[in-house]
Amino acid sequence: MKKTAFIGIIATLFIAGSVSSRAAAADEQDENAGIFTAQIPEEGSNIAWGQAILVLDKPIEEVLLIVLDYANYKQFMPNFTKSKVLAQRGSRAMVYMEVSVAKGAFTLWGQLNLAERPERGESRVVEAYLMEGNIDAFSARWTLTPVDGGARTEVDFKIFVDPDMPLPASIFSRENEKAARKTVRALRTRLLGPKGTS
Repeated sequence: MKKTAFIGIIATLFIAGSVSSRAAAADEQDENAGIFTAQIPEEGSNIAWGQAILVLDKPIEEVLLIVLDYANYKQFMPNFTKSKVLAQRGSRAMVYMEVSVAKGAFTLWGQLNLAERPERGESRVVEAYLMEGNIDAFSARWTLTPVDGGARTEVDFKIFVDPDMPLPASIFSRENEKAARKTVRALRTRLLGPKGTS
C-alpha cells in the first residue's frame, strides 16, 4: 500500500472517530460533568499537552493506590490493551504498555519508566516517561492533592503524545486533551462506579 494511501486512511479514521451523534454528545457531556480540560503548550513542539482536572470524593491514599497499580492500567485506562510490569522497586517501575487508537486501526506501544516523584507539601506526583516505542514522544503526570481536610482528592492529569504521524499538530493536541479527560473519567469510574458514586 502506498504511503499516501495509508496516511489518508489513518487521517480519515482519526477524524471519523471524533464525530459523534447528538445523543452520544449529550451522554458524554453528563459523563464529563465536573471535569476541567485544557491544552498546554510544549516548548519546541507544535503539539500541546492535554490536561484534565477533577475532584474525587475519596481520600488521596485510595486514589494513589489505583494510580500506582501499573499492571492493572489495562483494566480501566481508555484504549489500553496491555500493561505489563517488567521490573519494579517501590513506586518506580519499568512498564510495557499498548494502546489502541483510531478505532483499533493502529497500536501504539512503549516501554515506560514510571515513578512517584518527591514533592513538597501534601501533593503526590507520579510521572511516566517513554524509554522506547513506536511513537516519537510520550509523557504523563498525575498530581494528587488532598482537599476538604483530606476527605477528597484533586486529580490533575497531564499527557503528551506525539505519535509520529504526518497529520496536523492540532489533531494530536485535541487527542491529548481528549485522552486526559477520558483518563480522569475512567479513574473516577474505577473508584466510584459508573454513576460516580461510591
